[in-house]
Amino acid sequence: MFREAAGWGPVDDLHAAAGLQGSLFSVVIEVEGAAVAMGRVVGDGAVYLYLQDVIVLPESRGSGLGRQVTDALMAFVEAASGEGTFVGLMAARGVAGFYHRYGFVERNPKAPGMFLPP
Repeated sequence: MFREAAGWGPVDDLHAAAGLQGSLFSVVIEVEGAAVAMGRVVGDGAVYLYLQDVIVLPESRGSGLGRQVTDALMAFVEAASGEGTFVGLMAARGVAGFYHRYGFVERNPKAPGMFLPP
């Protein structure tokens, strides 16, 4: 449901469940019992941490839920990070500005992605 709402390709249920189980940290926001926003942190838990699948369903966008999800993810990242930890993400087209407020910067256009500089 979330990946489809974001315009991303499908993932079969078995792999989706395994991926979610493998998350280091995850957040789901529910409104009236229905999940409307999510995000997770993946990686090795020490040297590499990535924000992944930060998604707000279209009908709930613009309500601050993306910020709530990302604030929670960044709190986990801050607690888990040490000297030399790389924190990255792959932003969807058009939303890089959202992540600038958290300190993320774009990488070289020939090397897509974003990172937190040391």
